[in-house]
Amino acid sequence: MELAYAMNKNSAGTVIKNESLGTAAGNMTLLDAEPGQTYIIKEINTDDDEMNSFLFRLGCYQGEPITLISKKKKSCIVVIKDGRYNLDKMLSEAIII
Repeated sequence: MELAYAMNKNSAGTVIKNESLGTAAGNMTLLDAEPGQTYIIKEINTDDDEMNSFLFRLGCYQGEPITLISKKKKSCIVVIKDGRYNLDKMLSEAIII
C-alpha cells in the first residue's frame, strides 16, 4: 500500500500534513496520528448531537487545522485555534483527519 503526503504551510508558517491512505486503509482518526504534526480535519464522525456541538464550540470542525501535541492509549492533547485541550478516546476517535 502506498502512503502519500502533501505538506502545506498555513498563514502562521506551521507545516500542515495531509495524508492520503487510499480506499483500502480507510480513514485516519486522531488516535492514529503522529504527535507534533498538524492535520486538517476531514470530518467529525459521530451521531451524537451533543458531542458535535461540543466539538464545534471548541473550533473543531471540517477544514480546520488540528495539532496533536501528545497521545496516550485513552486520550490526546491537541491544539485547536490556539487552545490546548485533552480529548478522551471517544472524542479522539470521532475526529477524522
